[in-house]
Amino acid sequence: MKIVNYLRNKSFWFMDYLNGSPIKNHFNEISLVNNDPTSTYAEKIKITHIKNLLNHASKTTPFYLDYKNIDDINEFPVIRKTVIQENFDDFQSKLYLKDNNYKVSTSGSTGTPFFLYQNKNKRNRNHADVLYFLGECNFKIGNRLYELEVWRNHNKKSFIKSTLQNIVQFDISKLTDNRIEKFLDLLSNTKQEKNIIGFASSLEQITQYLDKNEIPLKSLNINSVVANSEYLNHYTKTSLSKHLNTPVLSRYSSEEVGIVAHQTNKSVEYFVINHASYYVELLDLEEDKPAKPGRYGRIVVTDLFNYCMPIIRYDTGDIAKLVVLENGKTMFEEIEGRKMDLIFDTKGNIISSFVVYTKFYNYYRLLKQYQFIQQDEKRYEIKLNVHDKFPYEKELIESVKKDFGSDATVIITYVDEIPLLSSGKRKKVVNNYKK
Repeated sequence: MKIVNYLRNKSFWFMDYLNGSPIKNHFNEISLVNNDPTSTYAEKIKITHIKNLLNHASKTTPFYLDYKNIDDINEFPVIRKTVIQENFDDFQSKLYLKDNNYKVSTSGSTGTPFFLYQNKNKRNRNHADVLYFLGECNFKIGNRLYELEVWRNHNKKSFIKSTLQNIVQFDISKLTDNRIEKFLDLLSNTKQEKNIIGFASSLEQITQYLDKNEIPLKSLNINSVVANSEYLNHYTKTSLSKHLNTPVLSRYSSEEVGIVAHQTNKSVEYFVINHASYYVELLDLEEDKPAKPGRYGRIVVTDLFNYCMPIIRYDTGDIAKLVVLENGKTMFEEIEGRKMDLIFDTKGNIISSFVVYTKFYNYYRLLKQYQFIQQDEKRYEIKLNVHDKFPYEKELIESVKKDFGSDATVIITYVDEIPLLSSGKRKKVVNNYKK
């Protein structure tokens, strides 16, 4: 099998070579910049990409025409998804209107379905980003890759393509115990090196199953597990890592942009920012100015390679905290998810979603699903889907009040199911109070 996977690897790069090595050239630049983002050469590359993008956007797109000859990115407006939707045609570059561009879309986890177009060079850059960061998670092209997602006709690879690429697309739309057992059998039935990538919620369900049934797993030869699309909580990260004897890492990305930040085998806790492909800012929650050190801020991204629809200073709707290391590198210390799902204590202070997740760690064996909802300024609802009974209501409520305020009203509601969003994700934290 090693020989077959080796041939897969060489075949991939040979085909890229025959096409002019577009992915390899991007890959080399991404490696150079992200491996030493503060170097003089890396800074020069980033500045060049920013200037080229601003010049292109201001000359070829109606939306940015008023910013012609402005080379300071801070003078460009911060835009949100709704701005792009309302001015969709004005964001399209006239130089790419007749090209065969690629449509990318999100399924509307925030309630706002969204799509835009990407040019071929941007697609190649995204491909190279994926290969670079998977490589930083000890993945090699040709090795077995398990992808856990909601697979449908619009996103599923053909049998031939997935076989050639050595990819197993495992559907998690109904992740029952039987389905989890089937997945574990797939892992056990091959000795080849493998990596796993999937929704954080599906990885959590697998972790709960392993904890509940105390299943001993022999060496599965897994190089890493990558969680995407959702917040990876501490419980899943640590417990699944022990079960599978491999690092469990988190990816921060979106369909409309690509990989913005990623945990790696060398940075298991902090998120390495993809400085090579994006200009990333962390702005104040209320104003378009840099967030104060140690404070939460909005993630604002400039895509340096989508020339078909230039996206400059795009407010992703997500929040994070930055950390500056001793060597000068900036990384994301935390990524909290959607700003609209921030939750607050009874005095109006932001409470990290991590605090919520810790409330349920001791009860995972009793729970199928849970959801924490802030319904009002001081009113919180906990929805529980339990296996049998839950005798810890009083203890759970007191735990919530300890962090959210003694004057908080906390109610527990038992449900048979917490429905998935159209994206296949399931929100664990919801704010119905402040939108």
